[in-house]
Amino acid sequence: MDKKIPTKNYIILAVIVVLTILAVFYARSWYNTTKEYNANNSTMLSVISEINKDEINNYTLENPKFILYASSGQNGTIKSFEKDFKKYMVDNNLANNMIYINTDSLDFEAFSKQLKDYAIDDNIKNRIDINENVSLFIFENGKLTNVIINAERLSIKQIDVLLKKYGMIEND
Repeated sequence: MDKKIPTKNYIILAVIVVLTILAVFYARSWYNTTKEYNANNSTMLSVISEINKDEINNYTLENPKFILYASSGQNGTIKSFEKDFKKYMVDNNLANNMIYINTDSLDFEAFSKQLKDYAIDDNIKNRIDINENVSLFIFENGKLTNVIINAERLSIKQIDVLLKKYGMIEND
């Protein structure tokens, strides 16, 4: 006695196989898109807002005290630092006092000159150096008061000490 399998079962199986294959291709495409986006953008964008160089003047007028976080979105060597720094920012409620600028499309010389116009003194002007690494520019009352260049070379603890020293984080 042979048991005959209805044709509709084969159709249902074919539909399930096709849907599974489509779902796998969709998931792969989504994964690749996410991976590419993360490779070309800073991980900081998930917690802070991005600004362009033309908006800095207005931002300094509206926000008396903030940190300008400048880095390349495509520099893969700073991704692990950014991951650790992002956690530090969230833990210390810095996200509201920080903005991000992507240096990939900036003219470094022109942007350095623009920042030097905000510098409080010649010492700060001389320390301004825009590159593909992480730089933190601390603004108070519309003036650039402190600079941390190549911050990815520092530990989070060292950055914590500097930000406390510069008054961006309350001392415990």
